[in-house]
Amino acid sequence: MILEKFALTDRVAIVTGSGRGIGKGLALGLADAGAHVVSTARTLSEIEATAEEVRGLGRKALAVAADVREREQVEHVVRKAAEAFGRIDILVNNAGGTFVVNVLDMSEGQWDALVRENLKPVFLCGKEVGRIMARQQAGCIINISSAASHFGAAGLAPYAAAKAATNSLTRTLAAELAPFKVRVNAIVCGGVLTPGLKDTLYPTPESQADAVKNVLLARFGLPEDIALAAIYLASDAADWVTGQLLEVNGGLALSMA
Repeated sequence: MILEKFALTDRVAIVTGSGRGIGKGLALGLADAGAHVVSTARTLSEIEATAEEVRGLGRKALAVAADVREREQVEHVVRKAAEAFGRIDILVNNAGGTFVVNVLDMSEGQWDALVRENLKPVFLCGKEVGRIMARQQAGCIINISSAASHFGAAGLAPYAAAKAATNSLTRTLAAELAPFKVRVNAIVCGGVLTPGLKDTLYPTPESQADAVKNVLLARFGLPEDIALAAIYLASDAADWVTGQLLEVNGGLALSMA
């Protein structure tokens, strides 16, 4: 049956930044499709809660607190995942974040911090997990990007630049890992109204209503929307898909063309 190709039964997924928001939605979505999940973020209580919900779906879960901007901590997460499950089939690079500051008011430290926050984990995790997947001759890496990588966004220069670099790195990794039968793709997200996005950019009903005027489907995204795209990319249904940027944005790109 063709729908069986979308199942992730007994695959092992690492999801970074999965204590809340989109990352938590990704972890639970992959688990609902059959995957066991290694949840990682800096706040242990949050990823433990995610892991408990994964177990509630009948899957195995491991919570490993880590700062994926640090090589040694990435190595720790990957080692714990491999010890617990024996293999890693899926990596979702979701960890990241931003704050609003215009370029003319931005310090060098703020620039460096946001580029490090949003780009370095994609490199570190992709490299470390990619080595395991290359040895396995199988695996899938999914990088979570943003529509800001295409259009820019006032006040979000380093975030948008880091996400544009993520798109480029996605394609390069796809080319380098293809000989090992490892696929690498990115999901380019539109606005998903998580608490973080609400606090950062859209704190009022008026600002939220104004934001969706540029979305053809006239709503913000849900974490589930991103999780469904990730399930597809991680599954055998996408076995001939690599180096691609999958736009999941309600038609934002068309409305701004």
